[in-house]
Amino acid sequence: MRHDAFTASRPWRSSTWARADRATGVGGLIATLLLTLGVNGTLSSWTSAVINNNTNTAATATAVILQETSGAVTCNSSDGAQTPVNSSTCTTINKYGGTTSPMIPGGSQVTGVTFKNVGGLTASKFTLTPGTCSSTPTTGTLTPDNLCSKATDFTIKIECPTGTTIYVPGTPNAITNPLTISSGLAAGASVSCTITAAVPPGASVLAQGVTVTQPLTWTLTQ
Repeated sequence: MRHDAFTASRPWRSSTWARADRATGVGGLIATLLLTLGVNGTLSSWTSAVINNNTNTAATATAVILQETSGAVTCNSSDGAQTPVNSSTCTTINKYGGTTSPMIPGGSQVTGVTFKNVGGLTASKFTLTPGTCSSTPTTGTLTPDNLCSKATDFTIKIECPTGTTIYVPGTPNAITNPLTISSGLAAGASVSCTITAAVPPGASVLAQGVTVTQPLTWTLTQ
């Protein structure tokens, strides 16, 4: 009752307070909106920091890769399961001509093969290393001749490049050291070779029915 009387006795105060209350309420609302906009706008960028690297690159070095081609057959040093890397075994190119057409005295088999550096790096050396030769059978009614070591029964001749003899006709066992084919082979360059296996005209009859086997390893050196 006292408040109503007090208010009634001072009507101006009631309206002033009402306006002040309304002003205070509006001002508080505006301040709240400004603070909210400030946090959600400018201040929200403080919650993360970003750097975008868009020029990340790397490169691998070039290498030598040896490709061998004979007729329609091609083998690459990078073929198949590689142990060690960039080394493979080619079983489809027979440098000595194979056993399909056995040779008689005076006969020969000539195999042409082309080697190419298909890698991107120039090789400093190209070599041929012979493996251990085997002549079979080794026993019989009459002991067969060993064609790996008897030049009167069997010889090979190696030309690399074709026309340049790097191994004169001789026995497979006589090749004891790696043969240098060239002092280098540029990327994309190739060299053609010819291998001739022969049974000399005066071969012994004890050379009949014998098979010669010898691995040959061709190596490009970086």
